[in-house]
Amino acid sequence: MSKWRKSKKSKYLKAITAMALTASAVVVVAPIASEANSFKDVHRTHPFYDDIKNLNDRGIINGFQDGTFKPEQNLTRGQAAKIIASVLELDTLNVSNPNFKDIPTTHQYFGAIAALKQEGIIDGYEDGTFRQGDYIERNHVAKILANAFHLKASNTNSLPFTDVRADYKEAIAALYENNVTTGKTATLFDGSSNVTRGQMAAFITRSEAVGHPIFQPSQSVTFKVEEYAASEITINGKTYYFDDSVKSIFTTENKTALTGAEITATIKNGVITKVNNVVLNKAGSAEKEVVFKTNATLDSITINADAVIVKNVSITGNAIISSNVKAKVAFDGATITGDIIAEAIDGAKASLENKNASQTTPVLTIKNSQTGKVHVKRNNISIMSNSVIPEIIITATISAINIEGAVKKVTIESTAKLKMTGNVNFERLLLSTAVELALNVGGVVNYLSVLNADARITIGSGLMINTLSIPAGSTVTKIMTNYAAVASQIRAVIGGSSPSTGVHNNGGGNVAPDPVIPPEKVIEFNVKNAEELKQALKQAKAGDLIKLMAPVTIDITLTDLVMFDLNGYTLNGNVTITAPTAKGRYTFMPAGSTGTISGDLIIDAPNVNISLDGLTVEGHTVIE
Repeated sequence: MSKWRKSKKSKYLKAITAMALTASAVVVVAPIASEANSFKDVHRTHPFYDDIKNLNDRGIINGFQDGTFKPEQNLTRGQAAKIIASVLELDTLNVSNPNFKDIPTTHQYFGAIAALKQEGIIDGYEDGTFRQGDYIERNHVAKILANAFHLKASNTNSLPFTDVRADYKEAIAALYENNVTTGKTATLFDGSSNVTRGQMAAFITRSEAVGHPIFQPSQSVTFKVEEYAASEITINGKTYYFDDSVKSIFTTENKTALTGAEITATIKNGVITKVNNVVLNKAGSAEKEVVFKTNATLDSITINADAVIVKNVSITGNAIISSNVKAKVAFDGATITGDIIAEAIDGAKASLENKNASQTTPVLTIKNSQTGKVHVKRNNISIMSNSVIPEIIITATISAINIEGAVKKVTIESTAKLKMTGNVNFERLLLSTAVELALNVGGVVNYLSVLNADARITIGSGLMINTLSIPAGSTVTKIMTNYAAVASQIRAVIGGSSPSTGVHNNGGGNVAPDPVIPPEKVIEFNVKNAEELKQALKQAKAGDLIKLMAPVTIDITLTDLVMFDLNGYTLNGNVTITAPTAKGRYTFMPAGSTGTISGDLIIDAPNVNISLDGLTVEGHTVIE
């Protein structure tokens, strides 16, 4: 946190560090306090004398041991951080380590750099460095000061300079209009040249003189969107500016989608630094959906209106689909770390739903998106996805659902008579309640696990079930009410009793003892290199999942039949699967996964039915 003297008018600073700077090794001599008029090289006639004296008197900048200030010496990024932290009076002791590779905790500027990073004021480079010894340029300083003191230009096109880059135009215009800079010449700003110590002193004092906001702690505000401009919004008569991180939300294209939207945002020093939660209340139509498109990151989003498409957003929490969605809602290119929750209709609306079901059959489309679990609390919903959904949980008294796409796990907790339609690829379908399930779907279910002996299932002619697991004490004919007609569609039945004798299964026909089937709790190992893969193979058991996060070069032998998600990558080497005593069905990769084995695939598992869907083998496939 920081404390401002009464003479200061601004505390908020957000330094934007960008572009490669010219590297230079600069030896900084330990400074000593000195009055500006006693510096050997800063006389009263010096153009920056008053500015240097101002900051020196306040203890923000000092001279060197040789009695000089070196006003013409180029300023480094580390020195700039020290000055900025001092101007803001930031706490440089109680800081979090930003973990820049080149800034150890023992570095002389560590406290200043860490404090500024902690406050969201500066950033490092993509390679994890800060480069404190690089010189800072005029372009960079312009953007720093414009953001620091909230300097705005009424007309960005009035600049006389002919060499201004588009990405710095707004900041440079703000400094020019507020008389912070006049440029290097009448027509040149010279943004790529370096800033000296004397120039920085002048820039800071001039900016303080015209800057207006005072420091405030971050606060949360909830408001309904009415109108906004490209860089600002007025809430209850007060104007707030947009941080770069939220500008992609408040675009011209999003004005329709944000009409009447309820937003909770974080505000600091009059700037909206983050949009936390968004509730979209503007409905589209069957002919034209309302599109909300942003590359920003939200904590959560609620779609509270029909015919809405949410594009490109990242959501760290949940996405809620309210009961006001009657026809359709879509996520396109979204990343949802939390879950999608399709809320149920309340009692009053439920009666309306029963009278006019055609108006209450929403379609949830998930396109090119990553999601968490999908919780279905809404009856008669259709889920269409071209991405693999981790899990769909069907809760409450759901009686109808349509699913089109691949899902790793579907859990049915409904106690109603449930009809499922669609075209599916399920890795596992789990029935934990006494549900009556009509599986009128086409496609494949790798593992259908029935945990409740009172559950009853019928399946259509278009579904293949690789392994059906039934509870002890029951029989396949009792669980699968049309088993006689669909027995050829079920490759293996485990558990329960034999359908013909009523005794415990010992194998024979479609019944397979000692199956290879994943446990209910699967452990996932994410690996990036050969060593991590070796360690994962030592720990993983049958049914666990090993997922590649990068191409890996190694020869492996699988004795425990773990699952591999090659995740689109290549395993450079040979793979040997050896399980001579195992029986049942084994799927090498989960539904929807793809990948390549560059070498040979050797299989020694005579009693195991192995699925290699999604796998490309560039070498030979040998079955021993």
